[in-house]
Amino acid sequence: MELADSSPSGSPESRRRSGRVVRKPAIYSQEQRDNSLPPNGIGKRKRGANPLDGNDEESEPDEEDEEEDDEDESDESEPDEEELKDQRRAQRAKAAATKPATKRAKTTSTTLAIRSANIQSKPAARSSKSSKARARPSQAHQQGLYADIFGRGCSPEDAASSWFEEVRKDSVGALRDLVNFVLQCIGCNSKVEQQDIEDLDSVPSKLGDVLQEYEQQKPGDYPLISKQKSYVGFQHVLEEFFRAIIKVLHMSSAFYDQPEIYDNIHVWIATMSGANYKSFRHTATIISLAMSTALCEIAKELQDTMATLKAQLDAEKKKKRPNKARIKSIEESQRSAESKLEAIDTQLRDAFDTVYVHRYRDVEDRIRAPCVTALGNWIVLYRKMFLEGQYLRYLGWVLNDTSAHTRLEDIKQLKRLFSNKNNIAALRAFTDRFRSRLVEMGARDADISVRVEAIELLDRLRDAELLDPDDVDTIGRLIFDSEPRIRKAVAKFFVSSIEDLYRYTIEEFEEAEYEAALPDASNVEDFMVPTKSWIKYQSLGLTLAGYHNDEESLDGTTTQSLPVTSISESRYTLATQSIFPHMVELQQWEHLAGYLLFDHTSIPSQGEVDDIDFRVQNAYKLGAGEDIILLHVLHAAVKSYLQSILDPPTGRKTNATKDQIRQKQELAAQNLTTVLPQLSNKFGSTPQAASSILLIEQLLDIGLINELQSGEANYSAVLDDIAKQIMSHSNRRVLGAACAALRNALSYEPSREAALAKIQEIWTESIVMLVDLLQGEAAWTRGTLDKPSLTEVVNTIIRLAELAGVNDCSYVIESKLGTGTSRKRKGSTNNPRTLLDLLLQLLQRGVPDQDTAAFAELEDELCRAVIELFSRYFRWKVVVWKTAVEANDEAQLSTTSLSEFATTKTEFVATIAPVIQMRKHLDPVRYQAILSVLELFTLCAITRSLRPDKGDLDDDIKQNLRGLITYIPDDIVQEVMITFEKMEQSFAKKTHRKVESSGNRKSGGLGGRNEEDEDEDDVEKPPEDSDEEQDNSDDEADEDEVEEDEGGQRSRSAKKQAALLLENSFCQLTSKIIFALVGGVVRDEKAVRERLLLNRTKLGKNYSTILGYLDEKKKLAKRKGGKAISEKGKDKKGMGEKDKAGKKGISEEMVLEDDDIEDPDVPPEEAQDEDEAQRQRELLEDEVDDHGSGDDDDGAGKKQGGQPAEGNDDDDDDDDIMGD
Repeated sequence: MELADSSPSGSPESRRRSGRVVRKPAIYSQEQRDNSLPPNGIGKRKRGANPLDGNDEESEPDEEDEEEDDEDESDESEPDEEELKDQRRAQRAKAAATKPATKRAKTTSTTLAIRSANIQSKPAARSSKSSKARARPSQAHQQGLYADIFGRGCSPEDAASSWFEEVRKDSVGALRDLVNFVLQCIGCNSKVEQQDIEDLDSVPSKLGDVLQEYEQQKPGDYPLISKQKSYVGFQHVLEEFFRAIIKVLHMSSAFYDQPEIYDNIHVWIATMSGANYKSFRHTATIISLAMSTALCEIAKELQDTMATLKAQLDAEKKKKRPNKARIKSIEESQRSAESKLEAIDTQLRDAFDTVYVHRYRDVEDRIRAPCVTALGNWIVLYRKMFLEGQYLRYLGWVLNDTSAHTRLEDIKQLKRLFSNKNNIAALRAFTDRFRSRLVEMGARDADISVRVEAIELLDRLRDAELLDPDDVDTIGRLIFDSEPRIRKAVAKFFVSSIEDLYRYTIEEFEEAEYEAALPDASNVEDFMVPTKSWIKYQSLGLTLAGYHNDEESLDGTTTQSLPVTSISESRYTLATQSIFPHMVELQQWEHLAGYLLFDHTSIPSQGEVDDIDFRVQNAYKLGAGEDIILLHVLHAAVKSYLQSILDPPTGRKTNATKDQIRQKQELAAQNLTTVLPQLSNKFGSTPQAASSILLIEQLLDIGLINELQSGEANYSAVLDDIAKQIMSHSNRRVLGAACAALRNALSYEPSREAALAKIQEIWTESIVMLVDLLQGEAAWTRGTLDKPSLTEVVNTIIRLAELAGVNDCSYVIESKLGTGTSRKRKGSTNNPRTLLDLLLQLLQRGVPDQDTAAFAELEDELCRAVIELFSRYFRWKVVVWKTAVEANDEAQLSTTSLSEFATTKTEFVATIAPVIQMRKHLDPVRYQAILSVLELFTLCAITRSLRPDKGDLDDDIKQNLRGLITYIPDDIVQEVMITFEKMEQSFAKKTHRKVESSGNRKSGGLGGRNEEDEDEDDVEKPPEDSDEEQDNSDDEADEDEVEEDEGGQRSRSAKKQAALLLENSFCQLTSKIIFALVGGVVRDEKAVRERLLLNRTKLGKNYSTILGYLDEKKKLAKRKGGKAISEKGKDKKGMGEKDKAGKKGISEEMVLEDDDIEDPDVPPEEAQDEDEAQRQRELLEDEVDDHGSGDDDDGAGKKQGGQPAEGNDDDDDDDDIMGD
């Protein structure tokens, strides 16, 4: 009420005078500010106000504001603000009433003069972005337009409308405020004055002064790139504001009647876009692009208006009695629109020449990318002007940009252009010029996202018939690419090529005859009947075969032969999985199976030209090798189909949907059990085909088969087929796929018994075959078998080794051989009683000699297969012990059983030791033998962590299990470390690393045979290559020639692959050694540990990560304290008294380190605190210094040998953090 009472107290003249004084500055800002800008505004409108301005600026911080306590000032605070808002609304309403043209221009979707209710939704839609931009910590002291837009919730359209009202009153002051607003958006604290706006020629010099002040300001990140939350959506609001300015200038006709307004804005923005500071260039470029985009939108509207006017004019002229006044009015509107369009064209060209031409190649990719986006928008909006070669060429030039983001944005804009079929004619010249670059980007760009977008663009070029056949093949070949995203992107392109080939094939047929000869697959239930899809299958196989035979690989490098496993998917399988969603015929996989089962050899090669059946049959006739490819396709199609059944289109599975899924699965299982035996009978003799068929058999859901009628009989045929493939093939891929199918059968209870019986049958047959092959021969002597017999023996052992991975084979290997096969033969005293004895004899053939060089490759392959079979046998024994211990089954853990295994272990080590010692350091047989020995001793160490689920083990059983845990013989450890060092050197040489050898340090007695007898070539070869080349340098010379002749790309790829394979082997050996250390089966643990850690930071991250397990072991040992060390010292001291006592000592020592393998982590409550851990580390360091590296006789010295000195370890950790 006091405010109401105080209002009349002042005189009306005083009240009106104070209102006028306050109202005019408030136009520039609706917030209490530091009055640096309002004085300029007042000085513009009233003469003699400048002296007052200076007083206001100086008096605001002083006490003069507090002394002005009259009613005029009190009325200025809030009541006048409300009045000002009402006055502004009235002024805008009045201006809108005087300009009806603004009401008609509803196509712009903005109303700048009147706030209509329909417009409220648009600011609300942008509120999420603009509100974030407004909520800034600095809004309290910001001024002018910046505060209106980013501080008060004013929409860009309203802000532009208010600014234009100020232009009407004071154009110079309004432009000054706009330029200062741009400087604030840049993050510059400088301001321009009124005289700077009036003199356009001084813009460069004034901007130079501003840049100098900006340099002294030492700015940080400017708003456009700032990561602060307050600047989220900043760019969007800034762009919308300047677009709104252009539109309000257009709607008010000021853009055409007063061109100096836009010219002034453009001069300042264009000058800023060429500044040395990226904040100026970036912000000015964004503003210029936004204004040009708004002009293009207006030009599009004018073009639409002109088209409408032309249609109206034509319609009016065609009337019998045309209205001349209407015709004249329409013509005047046309001339007005044309003149406006000419003015817009002029300004667009000026902006393009002064800003875009320079900034599209700016050093900053943040500036280049928006330029590309803007040009794409301009072409889409204003095709008449920008869909020309002089502008399109800039999109072509940016294809070579160094920034992946800019190239990606360029491709996206080209996709937009090629999506419009009306643009194709105008884009032909552009395509001819830049087609090769687009193909190159799709095939070999460094960025995957760019390649994906380029492939999608090329697909649209293919639809427009703008690609050459060679380009189509280049992109289609990417269906074999190693990157899944590339395969997925090129799938549609590839399928379109198949469709083109299909249409080309059937062009020669008349439609009626073709329809009669081949029905649609959807109308045929019997999938053995030829359909139209057969021609597509032939086209698919032909295309895949052609791409595969092409020497050029996906990435421009040659394909390399890599080791494949039974579970690895072929390139055809991966390609089919990508194209499956786009090719309907693949979803009808039964017809593909029928196509493969068809006897294509029955199709005559010659016949009547007019015979439609003959011509159609030759159209779908398979070529050589295409059937093998289509078997891979069939496997992928079946797999993808079964997966698609489980993923229905609707996200939620109803009961009806589940029933449909069940029915489809049962039908698929029934068809598979029918087709698979037929496929196996036809293609089973070929390893490549047999492996594909066996992979399909793994997809069978046996649970569904047994529920169907005749299911067991059908699956029995499948099992017979699997057994047949195992017995007739020695190819590891085929054997692996067959064994995987058997494991799949074992996983289902209904088929488990039948599968076990079939596996036992295969074992029996294979053992009988092996014994018959070795009948009357010395199985332990190398070179006693002829080549065919030796090949059969090798194949049989490989077959048994693969079969040993299916289920427990220990009982078969330990069983006695049949009496019918144990006839009298040479060396009857060495006749094997069990398969295990026979395998030990065959293992002796691994010792090389000079007399059997002709058979060396086969003999070595036999030795490797025997070692692999032994490794799997040892693993199954540990599984048997684990199961028996958990169940406390004393029968399985009898003294006889464990003693026999201990004997077998001793014999195996004694037999394999000469194989290791007499071979070269990097020989593949030696390498595999070393891995097997390390694994054997580590497996035995696992037994100390076995515990029964209930109760406790018998003491005798415990003692027998502990007796299995022994140290690896020192001579074997010595050979292991020699091979380790040679592989380390070879890997370092291939990867150009410098490593430290053990010869430069004390190795703790790990030195072995003289290293001079090892050829340099042997050090250079990884284990995988040693069986293919001997100690000559011819192959290396050939490789050098290949590198020189075929170019650096192939050489680099081959070298990289060889280094990766060698690193894999090296890390595998290192991991086996670490397992042995953790298991405590290495006597000289300290020396081995130090040797492993010698080059920890020099051989890559993979090697360093593997050695991290040693750190876990070291931490665990420190946590257990000195008590364990002292107890181990006592046990160690008692080892020399007698063998039995020594055996117990070893076992007790390892029991003290219980759970090192299984449970490396200690609960937090059992760990020592930081001070105690530090003291423990200091004690260990002192002991290492006292005993030296040679003290390995007592337990303490052994324990310390497992960890390096702390200082060295810290250095290693530091280097590891830095990276390699």
